[in-house]
Amino acid sequence: MNTVGVSCPDFGKEAFAECLDRISRHFGHWEVFSELNHSVQGLSGSFREMTAPYGMTFSVHSAIADTNAAAVNPRMREATVMEILSGMEAAAEMEAVTVTVHPGIINLAVSDLRERSIAAAQETMRVLDRAQAEYGVRVAVENMPNIPVMLGISAEELDRIVGPTDLGICFDIGHANTSGQTDAMIETFRDRIVNVHIHDNMGIKDDHMTMGKGLIDFRSIVSKLGFYKGAYIIEAKSLESAVESKAVLEGILSR
Repeated sequence: MNTVGVSCPDFGKEAFAECLDRISRHFGHWEVFSELNHSVQGLSGSFREMTAPYGMTFSVHSAIADTNAAAVNPRMREATVMEILSGMEAAAEMEAVTVTVHPGIINLAVSDLRERSIAAAQETMRVLDRAQAEYGVRVAVENMPNIPVMLGISAEELDRIVGPTDLGICFDIGHANTSGQTDAMIETFRDRIVNVHIHDNMGIKDDHMTMGKGLIDFRSIVSKLGFYKGAYIIEAKSLESAVESKAVLEGILSR
């Protein structure tokens, strides 16, 4: 059966060791969101020593709060690339399975810059493609929810962004549901999906609800992902919500 893991940005408010102890009681895999106290660059040196007693596996979600892989300002984009690359290096030291990154957002100050932002994102992806071979860490580029300033909402646009690189895809089911792109994502990226994020919503906003509280037909989607053998990462607002979702997901995966 596929691995079921957890991720939550708010975990970063806690000390890593305390959070690790709580999570390990319910999950064998954790996608560490590299923000605040859980910035992987600060964790990597002592990571294996801290985590060894728990026998868990790990992946990484790159920082998103102050970064933009599609920045048209070259200095700002360079800063983002350096942040992602240093996170990839740390992830390699942590023996993480994948590093998930966002494709970026369009310039908010000047109108009609989506194409220039896509071009900037494409350049970032080419750098990350070379780096994943160097560090031996698989990069997964994530599809985004239906928020107009974000890139990679549609399968077509995300395909343009990752282009001919060897980068993988993080298929976010909740995000795809907000834009009616679930089937398109699976069809377009079937051979490139290396990570899956799973959470529920009502089909409009990126609510990150507990599975079963929204409108997503997870049984149908998981069936269409029968070819996928990697981890399902429950992206939750709290550990309690994630534990509830885990029971739902394992029921679906066991059939």
